[in-house]
Amino acid sequence: MNVRIIALLAALVPFVSVHVTYLVAASHGTVDWCNPYLDSCTSISATGRQAPASFIFRATMLPAAVFMMAYWWLNHTWLAAVHHRAGHHRQRANHWMLGLGVLACIGLILYVTVLGERGQAWAAQRRVGTILFFSFTFIAQLLLLEQLRRLDVPGIRSGSLVYMGSACGTLLATGVLTVILQAWNAAWYETVEDALEWVLTLLLQSNFLAGYFVWRQAGWKLAVKERDGEG
Repeated sequence: MNVRIIALLAALVPFVSVHVTYLVAASHGTVDWCNPYLDSCTSISATGRQAPASFIFRATMLPAAVFMMAYWWLNHTWLAAVHHRAGHHRQRANHWMLGLGVLACIGLILYVTVLGERGQAWAAQRRVGTILFFSFTFIAQLLLLEQLRRLDVPGIRSGSLVYMGSACGTLLATGVLTVILQAWNAAWYETVEDALEWVLTLLLQSNFLAGYFVWRQAGWKLAVKERDGEG
């Protein structure tokens, strides 16, 4: 069974979702027309708060969370087999990758389901969901990269791993930069905060796309086997 489509959907559905949602929101006047990556004119959350853009956002981001869960489960299944063939019985990094990846997707679901709702409780849920999604997805991607480098899976090109490492490094550097900027000049940081959010999200999703190319280069497929019955 060729499962590469899952990695592709995990990468492209969120990317297309936020951009289509932005275009719909801007066309209905709920956000400004601009280049959000450069102008920092609107946050991703703002594009999906009001109808009709909110309908599109929920209808696409909730399935995206499921696709990303499947992506982490498939990575875990694949790497468990690679570990086994290599004689590695301890797979702590692989288990942590799956657990954190799934928790990140749950965080995304928590965020999406209450986007646009008013009240401190809903705002707290959105904050928790955002933190879970971004931080745990980033760590899961690091754990995936670490295993791919250590296991030296045949067929995977070094350029793919270099890109994944560069994306993770840029994510980390950008995250640290946001903390420094906020502490140094909070008022100025607010003028660039939304653009940084768009850039961070793009980098995060690009690593899912890199995962698709890694799967394709490795040429792995999911096989379902039946056990022989007893007696």
